[in-house]
Amino acid sequence: MNQSGQSQLGTYLRSAREAMGVSLAQAAADTRIVQRYLVALELGEYHHLPGDVYARGFLRNYAQYLNLPIEEVVEMYRAERGSSAPIKVVPAASLPRSRTVFMPSIWAVVLVVTVLVVLGYLALNALGLTAPQSVAQGDTPTPTVATPSPLPTYTPAPTSTNSINNAPVSPLDTPVPAAPSPSATPEAPVVVVVRVVEGQSWMDVSVDGRQAFTPDTRIGGWTETFLAQNEVRIKAGNAAVVEVSFNGGPFTRMSATPGDVVTQIYSPAD
Repeated sequence: MNQSGQSQLGTYLRSAREAMGVSLAQAAADTRIVQRYLVALELGEYHHLPGDVYARGFLRNYAQYLNLPIEEVVEMYRAERGSSAPIKVVPAASLPRSRTVFMPSIWAVVLVVTVLVVLGYLALNALGLTAPQSVAQGDTPTPTVATPSPLPTYTPAPTSTNSINNAPVSPLDTPVPAAPSPSATPEAPVVVVVRVVEGQSWMDVSVDGRQAFTPDTRIGGWTETFLAQNEVRIKAGNAAVVEVSFNGGPFTRMSATPGDVVTQIYSPAD
């Protein structure tokens, strides 16, 4: 940003776009960059962009679209935004050496000895082997009989019943709710979860124009999450058995007709 408050890079980009006779809406549709990000680039308001890495990626795509020298545009952006603060590397603290010999605490030893003494005294008392009390001459000592301790009673844990047939249900049978689908973040504006619910489907998925894997057949139970900056393109055979969740939304079938071959594209503007 220059001293006059105007971005030289923004003016450069806007002039090139206007020279091509292209509107912001058309440029956003052609480059698949959200229009508000293009506005931020042309105004030099970089704080409205999701991050430095994404900003440079948007600039490269936009410069290529406007037939501008890419490296020159990126250098102008770096000069206006300024370099980021260097990352400080802090050495990890050394771990303490582990003891080779276990040394119990003195209080643990005292506690164990005390427990053993009490247990021994109770055992001797139960067997009638404790030291007899002094008996006066002529008195007949009365023997003592140890009273057994009552046995603990067992109370079964309560069980719930099924609301349909009143059958007992164990707590382990309670269904665990499924984890929610991941949603979009500034670092990943496009999050798509694809799954094959049954049967099989031939799948071909590309992320930002690059294939995510070699096209192949996926069987029921297969699930995969794809993160993209611009778009995720899915082509599926037998699309009736394929479900898709976009940016944390509910899963929807790609088709209602078995055997259909369907191609769908997901982008931030959707």
